Amino acid sequence: MKQKTRLSLDDLDKSNVWTVTPSELSQMIINAKKKKDDFSENEKHYMNIIKIVFDLQYLKRDDVDKMNQLESMGYEVFSTPDADGKNAVAIRKHPIKKVTDLTLENIQHLEAWEVLDLIAHNMGTGWKGLPLAIQDIIESAFFVDCTIMPEMTMRKPGGIIDRRKDDDYEVLEIERGTWIEGIFMKPKPKVEKVHIDYSIDDEEDGRRRRRKHRDDDVDDDYDENDDELLEEEVDEEEEDMNDEELKKLDGEVDEEEEDEELDENNIQLEDIDNIDDIPDEEE
Repeated sequence: MKQKTRLSLDDLDKSNVWTVTPSELSQMIINAKKKKDDFSENEKHYMNIIKIVFDLQYLKRDDVDKMNQLESMGYEVFSTPDADGKNAVAIRKHPIKKVTDLTLENIQHLEAWEVLDLIAHNMGTGWKGLPLAIQDIIESAFFVDCTIMPEMTMRKPGGIIDRRKDDDYEVLEIERGTWIEGIFMKPKPKVEKVHIDYSIDDEEDGRRRRRKHRDDDVDDDYDENDDELLEEEVDEEEEDMNDEELKKLDGEVDEEEEDEELDENNIQLEDIDNIDDIPDEEE
């Protein structure tokens, strides 16, 4: 099977769209427009992905004033198949002109020197003058170290600047009178996200394997002698219970007989008083 060498609009997602150039995107649009039905049905989906990175406008090629205006704003204009009287598309990547344009998405696709250049033109605030939110965005993609030292110490041979460069850091030096603020930056390793496919078939297979494993455990542990031992234990328990119940029953009977004998042999006077008067014998 022949491997694809170029992306199409259908291949774009929120991650790889950052790797596309304006000219590549224009060619994708041209190829997609040739399939009119597919493009019209999916255009909204395409635009939702494209607008994350690019500004895009359709225009007429013969509208020279409009085309010159867009080009002066950083757009590149490309011819496309005619659609609704518009036969060109103007494309530009979202401009990142200041540190406040940085986001958690676009910071991942910038070089360290580009970020340092934004800091250098941020009204001289340096690293420590940046809002904490901007620092967090930058540090999500880069290792950052900042220190302020006298110029002689900062720039001496074998000093901190040379050591940081040996560790592949990009360096920005901002003068603070006779002192220097050194900002050192290098990209963090890219971590690929692992996507796990939990399909229904896999879950069913897992349940069947676990159920079979439990059944095997039961079969392995079963022994016919266990039933005989169990019956013997039950018989012994029943015999013990019968003996105890008989003893208890005998004890209760003996106690009742003793109580009756005591009652007959221990007639109290008060009991006599309660007996009805015996009628006199007839003379």
